[in-house]
Amino acid sequence: MPVLAPVRLTLVCALALPALALAGDRVGPETCKACHPAAYARWRAGPHARARETLPEKSREDRRCLSCHAPDAADGISGVSCEACHGPGALYAASYVMRDPELSHALGLVDPGEKTCSACHTDSTPSLERFDAKKKLPLIEHWVDERKGR
Repeated sequence: MPVLAPVRLTLVCALALPALALAGDRVGPETCKACHPAAYARWRAGPHARARETLPEKSREDRRCLSCHAPDAADGISGVSCEACHGPGALYAASYVMRDPELSHALGLVDPGEKTCSACHTDSTPSLERFDAKKKLPLIEHWVDERKGR
C-alpha cells in the first residue's frame, strides 16, 4: 500500500476534516494559553477579553450585542476570545498541527486582518471615533514577539 505524500495528506485533511468542525468546536482561550502564554496575557489585558463587560447590564444577554461582544457565549466563552478571530480550534489546536503552518491553516486556523475586524467594527458600531484598523491593530498586537521566538 503506498504511503501518502505530505502534500497529498495535507490536501486530504484540508478537504475532509473541516467538514467535521462545527461552530461549537471551540477549545477556549486556556487551551491556547498552554502554547501561547504571552499572546494569552496580552489578550487577557486587552479590550477583547472584557468586551462583554463593556455592555450595559441590560444588554449582556442580548444576542444582537453578543454576536460581537461575546460571539462564543454559547460555548461558555465570555468576551472576544482567540477563536472568535482565529477560528474554532478543535481541529488545529494540537501542537503537532500548529507546528505545520499549511496543515493548521487547512484545518481552520485563520490569520485575521482588517476584514475580520470589520465584521464587528462597522460604521454603525457605537464609538466615539470611526474604527481605523491601522491605528487599532497595534493595541491588540500579540503575534510579533511570538513569531520572533520571544
